[in-house]
Amino acid sequence: MKKALAQNPNMLRTMVGLGLTLILILSYAVYGATMDSSYYLYNTTNESVDHETTDQGLSDENTTQSWTFSTFKATTWLNVSIAGIESGDSVSITISDGVWYHHEMLGSDDAERFSCRQNNEKNYEEYNVCTAASTHSLTADEDGNLTFRGIVHPELPMGGLGSLFADSMEEAVEASEDLISQNNRTLTWTITLTSSEPIRPDEFSPYVQSTSHDLESVEEFKVDPVEEMLWSISALIGCFSLALIVPLTIYFAARAKEMREERVRKTAIEKLRDDIGADD
Repeated sequence: MKKALAQNPNMLRTMVGLGLTLILILSYAVYGATMDSSYYLYNTTNESVDHETTDQGLSDENTTQSWTFSTFKATTWLNVSIAGIESGDSVSITISDGVWYHHEMLGSDDAERFSCRQNNEKNYEEYNVCTAASTHSLTADEDGNLTFRGIVHPELPMGGLGSLFADSMEEAVEASEDLISQNNRTLTWTITLTSSEPIRPDEFSPYVQSTSHDLESVEEFKVDPVEEMLWSISALIGCFSLALIVPLTIYFAARAKEMREERVRKTAIEKLRDDIGADD
């Protein structure tokens, strides 16, 4: 390759020109992709709602008490807390229709940013690690407060911001509205407390809070095309620069060797001429 580059400098110019051409083509492709995005962002309300529970009374043995409440909108988070229970008491929550999702790590202080949605490291597919059931139960490990956390509709955006793929703004709006409307229904919930000791009628009062969502807006996902193009050009220039380091190094090394050999040859010729002149 040294010989080829030394004998044909046009090869280097061809490689540099080809690299610059590829940089321009790929930069334009990145620019076009940022200008015509098929991803859309939809914003929803993220409203916390406090629910009043209706006491359904005690069992005959006074060891079980139940309450009911209802949710009326598209709901994600559900938090139920009962204060003053004793170790060994159990709480179960039942939904009237369908299933809801629960995991002991949801909202736990020991779980940093835990989510029911996890990605498979092998194929990067998303799956749900929370348990889906119509009834979930918890048993208190110690005296005090018991907090029950769950997710009603994991398809909805937990933080009020979601994304989707669509061919047009109209399709994105329709898909967002369908997502909210499909999960916008009335559900009745039953909370049941079971204790080993007799329960007094007014001893417990569950605190229930949920998070509901209504569609607010839909917008096309956009990025700054100029900034993205500059970043892409910088990355491509860096890649092609690394690719050209080896041939450029070989070329300049070959040129330096050729110039050094030329100087040695000229020095030898001049010395030979001086020796011949001295003999004369």
